[in-house]
Amino acid sequence: MKPPKFEYHAPKSLEEALAELGRYGGDAKILAGGQSLMPLLNFRLARPAALVDLNRIGSLAYIREHNGQIRFGAMTRQRTIEFSPIVAQRLPLLKEATHWVGHLPIRTRGTIGGSIAHADPSAEYPAVLAALEGEVVARGARGERVIRVG
Repeated sequence: MKPPKFEYHAPKSLEEALAELGRYGGDAKILAGGQSLMPLLNFRLARPAALVDLNRIGSLAYIREHNGQIRFGAMTRQRTIEFSPIVAQRLPLLKEATHWVGHLPIRTRGTIGGSIAHADPSAEYPAVLAALEGEVVARGARGERVIRVG
């Protein structure tokens, strides 16, 4: 299958990405790992006017400890989470769940942000996020908000 035509944007900063998303309103899709979006495009179940690819925004890929919390950037790859010493030590449930996400190529490409944003009820990360009573920080053109899960 071939996806429908769309404009492609690969911003280098979060601010540029937010500007592109704002320009298209609700008619743009975010491309992170593409594990959920690409099949939707190929089967033409999604027909966005534009894709905004976050892969060039290095500041969105991290695992950090901050004030006793473990924080993940939206573009943190599942494979990075799977082998992170801090995740193994502090969030063993997340480490174990990550092992069950797809297969190696999926985990190598897939992101924590994409998995949570896609909100597939059978996905591991939303369930772990709820079990651990985590929070998601969502940022858009109208600012930032914290969404408590669990």
